[in-house]
Amino acid sequence: QSSYQVPTKFKRDYYKEIGVTPFINAAGGYSAYGGARMRPEVAQAIRYGTYNKAKVGELHDAVGKRIAEMAKTPAAMVTSGATASMVLGTAACMTRGDKEKIEMLPTTDGMPNEIIIQKNHRYTYDRALMAAGAKMITVANADELRAAIGSKTAMMFWLMANHNPEGDNIPMDEYLNIAKEHNIPTFLDGATMTPPASNVIDACALGFDMVGFSGGKGLRGPYSAGLLLGNSDFIAYAKANNSPNSRALGRGMKVAPEEYLGMMVAFETALSIDEEADFDEKRVKFSRITDQLKDISGLTTKVFLDEGLVAELYLDLDWDQSIIKMTVPEFVEKLENGTPSIRIRMLKFAGGKAHISATVLAEGQDIIVGKRIRDVLMTSL
Repeated sequence: QSSYQVPTKFKRDYYKEIGVTPFINAAGGYSAYGGARMRPEVAQAIRYGTYNKAKVGELHDAVGKRIAEMAKTPAAMVTSGATASMVLGTAACMTRGDKEKIEMLPTTDGMPNEIIIQKNHRYTYDRALMAAGAKMITVANADELRAAIGSKTAMMFWLMANHNPEGDNIPMDEYLNIAKEHNIPTFLDGATMTPPASNVIDACALGFDMVGFSGGKGLRGPYSAGLLLGNSDFIAYAKANNSPNSRALGRGMKVAPEEYLGMMVAFETALSIDEEADFDEKRVKFSRITDQLKDISGLTTKVFLDEGLVAELYLDLDWDQSIIKMTVPEFVEKLENGTPSIRIRMLKFAGGKAHISATVLAEGQDIIVGKRIRDVLMTSL
């Protein structure tokens, strides 16, 4: 057995059977890498749900009620991801529970179909706001916002991922106040606000009618699930546009019954996690990595806290390239192409540096990562 291998309890190597190359995720919960790893409690809840069946509508209502209680908000529903929350939230605001309009989407004749968004809040995923048939109205300041509001306005959108109080042309409080003045529902994309899970509670208290979250990243729930929380009426409207309603736009955005349970338990478990205790666990994993690297000439290691919307720990690897004759991109390539393959934080997010994340590392993988890093660096001394 290779020194890189971790004993496994799986009877079959499914990836090997179908020709897929697995990798160790020392990068973080990126979508392209399958998100974060579900906690054991979540996997247990999902297993329970696969064996114990219930009527989907009843289960979803009960799970939504429990999640809403934990989030301290009037209502909640489980969606098939944060992007689905945006589609359903938009559909909710355009149709307001009207069955005829629900069955018309994405045709929006005769209904409000304009979504207002700040210019500096436009981003990759705002196409989800148009998926239900809405039109985007972009504004750059409060005067433009007020002028844009009219009978066709369905919703006002806010992107928390790009939220910089000094960079917003319209501050959040003013944005929300203008929406309330004109009785326009509001949506907050909070997909990247976790961990900690308490940020869900904080986001729900900001004053938006609906808040959407990713379920499979910071909350460590099923990767194909998410949350939509907020105003009871709009959550009900969103449900009416969703599966299992056969003629709804969201019919294909179904959530498996076991994922309803998994998402509930993921949020419940995440709320019980102490952030400092979680950081301490990650520091232990980093120490196991650096234990393998102590005697490498020219290498320095440092654990640091990257404080954005979400605070996250990373292990920074830096080396004197006159001693270790390798660039960071070359290092990344060797890690990815070796055995086992290892992915580290994407360079575009790491500022071109070599950053290791412990967020998705399974038991024993920290030592494997340390040994592989050692072998790669030692070849260039």
